[in-house]
Amino acid sequence: MSSRSQSMDRRAAFVTGVGGPAGRATAAFLRERGVAVTVADARSLEEEPAIVQLPLATEPGFLRALHHELESRSTALLVPTVTEELPLVASDRDEIRARGCALFISPGEATETANDKWLTAEALARCGVGVPRSLCGRSRAEVVASLGFPLLSKPRRGRGGRGVSIHEGPCDLPDISPDLIYQEFLPGEEYDVNLFAERVREPAALVVLRKTALRDGRVGNAVAVERTHAPDVADLAAATSRALHLEGPIDIDVRRDRLGRPLVLEVNARVGANVRSADEVLEALLDHWRRLS
Repeated sequence: MSSRSQSMDRRAAFVTGVGGPAGRATAAFLRERGVAVTVADARSLEEEPAIVQLPLATEPGFLRALHHELESRSTALLVPTVTEELPLVASDRDEIRARGCALFISPGEATETANDKWLTAEALARCGVGVPRSLCGRSRAEVVASLGFPLLSKPRRGRGGRGVSIHEGPCDLPDISPDLIYQEFLPGEEYDVNLFAERVREPAALVVLRKTALRDGRVGNAVAVERTHAPDVADLAAATSRALHLEGPIDIDVRRDRLGRPLVLEVNARVGANVRSADEVLEALLDHWRRLS
């Protein structure tokens, strides 16, 4: 490693959400590379005695507290990994960077779109990127007639597999909620694509992971993954990042329909929970940080 890189690696990085898998993975990777890392979460953790406790992103003091910590520690790199934090941090991206702290995150509008599964599906469909048939804010009759059964419901804004339900028939479908998105159920294999997006260009790194087990059987977060070669899935993820003008570490869930076509389930505009099976993404982040030093 060059003396310039060694100097950079002694500067401080700040990783949020270390209580979750994405934050833990990112902090561990950076520490392995010799980076001094400060970790943060909304709660204390026994395994991280020096953790910084930040307010929840839903509390009004979150950004003020984050800025205070970044400035007091002369932080040179911020890696936010909590879904609810992303729109706030993205909206403040230019100010954070102007204070000398590197931040690889999508622009505010792109992050807001990715944070809302309905807006994501609409935006990708407009750009010709494959997504499941989806509805939001429609009548029960229209949902049933348009999607058939089984169908999925899931929160428009939410993390991973939380709140995802499969409805097998009319008796299994509760009243329609505007806070949920309804989609056709895709029966094929599911993938987790980890990438480092370059705005409107090809990703600097992209790894396709096949989900070999899901927490709730047919849906839910991945319990296990394996690297796989799936060019059509990789192409779909790259097209997604370009269509949404994404930047930095991104996590995209993809699943195949009955005809074997890959379709985008959702986009997380942050480091993914399974990124340690795709270290190339974090290597790209580290490389982009070094270029700024």
